[in-house]
Amino acid sequence: MLVSRIVSPPAGTFLARARDGAIQLPPPLKRYCEASQWTLFRVELVDDDRLEIKPILPDEDADVTGAFCSSLSGDGKLWIPGLLRELVSLGEQSVMMRVENGGMSIYLRKVFETLGFGP
Repeated sequence: MLVSRIVSPPAGTFLARARDGAIQLPPPLKRYCEASQWTLFRVELVDDDRLEIKPILPDEDADVTGAFCSSLSGDGKLWIPGLLRELVSLGEQSVMMRVENGGMSIYLRKVFETLGFGP
């Protein structure tokens, strides 16, 4: 008998590094993705300051035509498609990430203050 294990998402907002077109997921987010079997994602532009990644689950009949997609590498790096990086000016920087709305949101540094995380 296969027992399904429900995994609770990590609470809070995490700082992550963007480098060479990929975001290095912080360890709690990487573990959550692995436990939830999240390895393939749709990457969506929410606005000029935020991206959202939604998992494409193994049992989902996903039509990804025209969608920006990315996969999570074994070392916890999530590549962000170049066009999306340009649209939100995602370069070599830190971003904030949190699990919300059935996926993960990526907030760019320029919105840190508006979310209460300013210096």
